[in-house]
Amino acid sequence: MGAMLVACFYIEFKKRKLLRSSYSLSIVVALAAMMTMSSCNVKPEAIVTGKDQCCFCKMTVSDPKFGAEIVTVKGRNYKFDDMHCVLAFINNKMLEVKEIKEVYLTDFASADHQLIKATEAALMQSEKLNSPMNGNIAAVGDTHSIQKLMEEYQGTSVSWKQLVK
Repeated sequence: MGAMLVACFYIEFKKRKLLRSSYSLSIVVALAAMMTMSSCNVKPEAIVTGKDQCCFCKMTVSDPKFGAEIVTVKGRNYKFDDMHCVLAFINNKMLEVKEIKEVYLTDFASADHQLIKATEAALMQSEKLNSPMNGNIAAVGDTHSIQKLMEEYQGTSVSWKQLVK
């Protein structure tokens, strides 16, 4: 779509004889390349605690241990403050399943709370977690960490497939 816009721009200016030099053509080609490359960014963005707002409940993300993010095939990012909100967002079909490229969850056990793919995460549910919207589900990137968490919080293991049924 961006390339079509640039092509129309080029043709219109060529008609009006405003693009006479190869230098002007180079600028148009560079702009077209930048526009098409920038629209292909399909990866998660860092969740900023205290600044980002949950796309479902509209509350400010307050706890870095429980965040989540949906990235669409078009590169749009939806951020959430709790597993409850991301699951409600998906179950209420606020976004078509075919539009979702990936769901990321905050790694509860890592110091920087990096985002990990939901399909690759080990998940644990426990009432003792006290997450912002009472989803009370923690995600971690490895099975060793989940065993420690289950002992500490008396939790039960759940899978991403079980949660999105």
